[in-house]
Amino acid sequence: MAQATRCEHFGGEPAAYLAALKTNINEEEKAYESSSRQVFDALNITQECFEKTQQVLMNDPYVSMELYNLGISMEQPNSEVPTDLTSERTVELVKGSNDYAFDLFKREYSSQVTSDPMLMPVLISAIAHDWVKVNHGIDEDNFKAALFKHKIYENPEVSEHMQ
Repeated sequence: MAQATRCEHFGGEPAAYLAALKTNINEEEKAYESSSRQVFDALNITQECFEKTQQVLMNDPYVSMELYNLGISMEQPNSEVPTDLTSERTVELVKGSNDYAFDLFKREYSSQVTSDPMLMPVLISAIAHDWVKVNHGIDEDNFKAALFKHKIYENPEVSEHMQ
């Protein structure tokens, strides 16, 4: 749903695309905050207690690494990888989509996200995924499934291209 909304503005007015992305981010944040509140209430944990504990634990390198690994595993989509998304094809799409995304970001968005630098990686990723959808008909879940299956970001060709 989020990708479909973004793709309505893909290749059009950059401000409209950015607005669609920000709306999606806000909706996801609201859902996260709401579900967090429900869990904290059920466990009788205050938001302040959670935040204090989180700060302490994030300073522990072991905990940070475990949370990072959990986050990565939670990102893995459940969809099947289309048979035509071989490792080689996925590498080709990653390189093309990232080239496009970084170029578009530099031309259209770099001045717009200076007030919110955390938006930059999300925007570049969204542009890259939407480029794959619009130009190759592969939706975000299937593309992400291929990224995980083929361990694309461990691929030396991709790593070298990203530098």
